[in-house]
Amino acid sequence: MAQNMLDLEMASASCSIVEECLDVQPNEEVLVLTDPRTFGVGKSIATAANGIGAEVVTSVMPLLDSHGNEPLDTVADAMATADVAFTCTTHAITHTRARLRAAEEGTRIGVLRGVTEDMMVDGAMTVDFEALRRRTEAMAEIITDAETAVVTSDRGTDVEFSIEGCQSFSLDGYFHEEYGFATLPPGEAPTHPAEGTANGTIAIDVAMDNLGQLEEPIELTLEDGFVTDVNGGNQAEELEAIFDDADENARNLAEFAIGTNPKAKLIGNTAEDKKREGTIHFAVGDNESLGGTLKSDIHLDGVIRSPTVELDGTTVVDDGTLRRDLLE
Repeated sequence: MAQNMLDLEMASASCSIVEECLDVQPNEEVLVLTDPRTFGVGKSIATAANGIGAEVVTSVMPLLDSHGNEPLDTVADAMATADVAFTCTTHAITHTRARLRAAEEGTRIGVLRGVTEDMMVDGAMTVDFEALRRRTEAMAEIITDAETAVVTSDRGTDVEFSIEGCQSFSLDGYFHEEYGFATLPPGEAPTHPAEGTANGTIAIDVAMDNLGQLEEPIELTLEDGFVTDVNGGNQAEELEAIFDDADENARNLAEFAIGTNPKAKLIGNTAEDKKREGTIHFAVGDNESLGGTLKSDIHLDGVIRSPTVELDGTTVVDDGTLRRDLLE
């Protein structure tokens, strides 16, 4: 696609994100965070916010080493004082103290982690947002009401854990005041497994944060909520090295989420992969922003293509097919 045409299509998507998803108003103070890899997306968002009369500051922050790393204090302070902050960054700062602090201060946050210019105009972003919102809210309600989860797959996943008392969220692209942010592309219902309850095996077979598209599955062995063993090829060794260099909670099973977006594609970028309807993803590391108590400097998502998910004995995803009849 020619750059001029891409810019025009991005402009339309950015206007929808700014005006509809985050409800930016004239004269509001808007912070747009980018890094050297994501400047084009950030520029498009900033232009859309400027177009409706917002007071916009664009900041190009240093590229972080990993998802879940804390941004610089100057960035965190700016996030906390803005009316709206868009985090158009390569690595997510969603699961950070900085994001939590900004939400507590009332900042409306739009998360576009790892979003490329092509992703702004194709795939998950082309979904019917209102239909997706209804589906994702219904899925989040089912997860919140459940107490136990069992996840299996033909690639070797066989894990169970408690989600009793663990709230799920509807990450449907729209800002939700109760948890303070919106995510784009839209389409997942996440929660955190109850701490210390996950036991079994998870086989990540699509993509993993910091590693990209997987050449072969990465198998994680879990005991009492923590990863005790990592097996697979070279990428499994890379993940083990990340764990070894990180803090004591890096191996915590931090997140479980179900994808709800039928337009999302599997492209090797977890920002879109994990939104695909019928996939699931787990994350390791920090779970504080999902309602848990375990802090870590990383939060890494890994996507499973064709899982079967049972919540309280009811199958809600069957070999990669979302049970839409349960969501009506």
